[in-house]
Amino acid sequence: MEQTEQPIVSVTVVRTGGFAGIRRQWSAQPPEPERPRWVMLIRQCPWDDADAADPAGADRFTWHIDAQLGDDDHRVELPETSLHGPWRDLVAEVQSFEQERTGQDTPGG
Repeated sequence: MEQTEQPIVSVTVVRTGGFAGIRRQWSAQPPEPERPRWVMLIRQCPWDDADAADPAGADRFTWHIDAQLGDDDHRVELPETSLHGPWRDLVAEVQSFEQERTGQDTPGG
């Protein structure tokens, strides 16, 4: 039985805005053994039903999430008020992955 390679999985999260307007970015490219869990995290997000970012919210964060599953690309921009449920889970995993990879803390994340 031939073993098939898992598709490329990559997620980038960018947080913009806030009081100081500081831009933060986190990325994850999990190794093959971890990819099935990441595929599940990405697929549970409601990409087609995401709330649009509200530019009227002063001093609020906006979250830009890009995910690649093989040849499928997903992109969304969310206001901080919509970052809950599966979106929060995905962002937390990306931040944790980045922290483990770089050894840096993710303050404000």
